[in-house]
Amino acid sequence: MTRHRRRPRALLASIGALAAVVLLAGCSVSATAVPSANGYDAVDAPIEGGTVSLRDSFESSPQESHDFWSDPDMFKNAEGFDYTSPDNGITVGVGDPATGAFVAPTTAVPAAESANGYGDVSEAVPFDRAGLGASTFGRLYMSFASGLAVCSATVVNSGERNIVVTAAHCLVDFESNKAVATNVVFIPGDRGDGAEQPYGRWAATDYSIPQHFLDNANYGDQGVYGDGWNNDFAFLVMEEKDGQRIQDVTGGQGIAFGVPAKAITQVGYPSASPYDGSEEYMCASSQWKEGSAGGYTHMCSMTPGGSGGAWLVYYDKVIGAGYLAATSSTVLSSANPPFRWEGSVLGQTALSLYNELGGS
Repeated sequence: MTRHRRRPRALLASIGALAAVVLLAGCSVSATAVPSANGYDAVDAPIEGGTVSLRDSFESSPQESHDFWSDPDMFKNAEGFDYTSPDNGITVGVGDPATGAFVAPTTAVPAAESANGYGDVSEAVPFDRAGLGASTFGRLYMSFASGLAVCSATVVNSGERNIVVTAAHCLVDFESNKAVATNVVFIPGDRGDGAEQPYGRWAATDYSIPQHFLDNANYGDQGVYGDGWNNDFAFLVMEEKDGQRIQDVTGGQGIAFGVPAKAITQVGYPSASPYDGSEEYMCASSQWKEGSAGGYTHMCSMTPGGSGGAWLVYYDKVIGAGYLAATSSTVLSSANPPFRWEGSVLGQTALSLYNELGGS
């Protein structure tokens, strides 16, 4: 089984120039949408769950998941996803509508462009793991009938203190009629393919995947197709351990559901050559370009394994905090790095999934 699959040229949600309401760091408050000063109407309220997402519990219990990964050598056998397509790989369509809503990280940082950004970094470099950045990013391991897989993921601030965000394609198997992964565990601050687990290993209990992705994202012999790739994000609920929830241990990054931004910081664990997945890397851009559906796209040399990783806005590298605005989804096919990565932007649908799992 080859897990390094072809990545699509994803369609991204349009990020309108919206004014956002600041929410206090660490507080259990609702992510409230507000209208833009530039005439773009923010979405008043998230769509009701049920038609928007597939929410369910994972087949494997937390104990079964931990037992499954009890052999440390298994982590080294997990492979990253590799979905690629030519320029016309995906049907152009409307992405996840911007809402103007956001929730602050547990370490306070202004919802504005930071003077402590990275500038432009297209050749991925080791991530410096400062402050909150040391504990909130990590690797997500899962199993399918076709083999073991690995992605990147992020802990975000939420009312229930137990939410992790990744890419939707990390949780479904296109080789098995989009069967959902089992034995899903997350290792924040992972180093050395699970050899170092400084903040523990957490099993996922529940998931919420956009129904639009499940119905309309496809993969075949010619690569990817379907506008479901616009919603390539998923939300996970993690287990409680010894009376603690994951956010109690790691803190949580902020999360934004369509806000104005210029600079982007991308974080993940690339695992295909020349990388090996044992370390965390980052790319950054001071000005992202608009993708085919109006969202984030920039150049980055990361390879498979980085899927599901964070795209952050307003990121402050000194305190390691910012706002998750998209997840690493796909890359435009290219023989040589850096590649044009595209992030699936979080918007109205993402806000619905977040609230559905107790985010606010």
